[in-house]
Amino acid sequence: MKKKQGGQRKHWAEKARVWVWYREIKRRSNWSDYVLDYEFAWTDEGMPSRSIDHRPRMFEWIRRVARKPKGQDPRWRDMNSLVIAVDQHPLFHGTGALYQAEFWDLLQEQTSTPSLAQNRVDQLLQVYGLVRINPDSIVEITKLIEKYGREQVFDRCLMLSLRRMYSLSAMALVWLLYLQTEPAHNWRFREILESIADKQLDHFFNHYFSLDLHLTYYTDAIHTLQHLRLDMSERPPYGFGYIETIGTWPILPNELINSITAEQLFSLDLL
Repeated sequence: MKKKQGGQRKHWAEKARVWVWYREIKRRSNWSDYVLDYEFAWTDEGMPSRSIDHRPRMFEWIRRVARKPKGQDPRWRDMNSLVIAVDQHPLFHGTGALYQAEFWDLLQEQTSTPSLAQNRVDQLLQVYGLVRINPDSIVEITKLIEKYGREQVFDRCLMLSLRRMYSLSAMALVWLLYLQTEPAHNWRFREILESIADKQLDHFFNHYFSLDLHLTYYTDAIHTLQHLRLDMSERPPYGFGYIETIGTWPILPNELINSITAEQLFSLDLL
């Protein structure tokens, strides 16, 4: 007797993504699943016929098992259009960005190429007005490194920069920098980045989940981070190339490049 084939098992990060989105909506309102269905589940085509007897129970299934609606019935939205519809309501602006954040994709990748990682870093830096600095090209940075050390300056510059970023974008940036510092001799920078990522992930999942799920997702995320690797097939076989250097460069807000001081970096609580 042949074993029935089930659907592909949902990645834990995809379930976490759906539940975080749902819980952020509930955090902002006291709306029941029924009210949320009535307001958002129906397409324009289905609106005229919406009724109590035939509601799709989308939000109930999201709450119970993180089931994403597929929109197979033309009266009802699929997950993407549902996210967009909810985000357009004044109470729920920003929930779309929470669901669509690239960080959820990073959690589900086992490998990345150097060029993809670099492109993602560049995009994040551009969005938030941040710049990666060759430490030998800026006098102020060079002096700080001579006094405090390269790793400490890297750490404090990054912490200062993360303060201006949306939380999931900040988590994605640290994740990508960790990936770029894979070469073994960068282990001190990796230690810094892993420590930051540890605090970020712990705080984020604790915000949305009770103790059991918080610990489960936090542990899964850390495990994923520690086992993520660069696919070096696009690089020469003899080394990592430019990324083993650029991955350790300090990152600062653009306006502070030529004016950053020790007081700004080391006298403020950036944690």
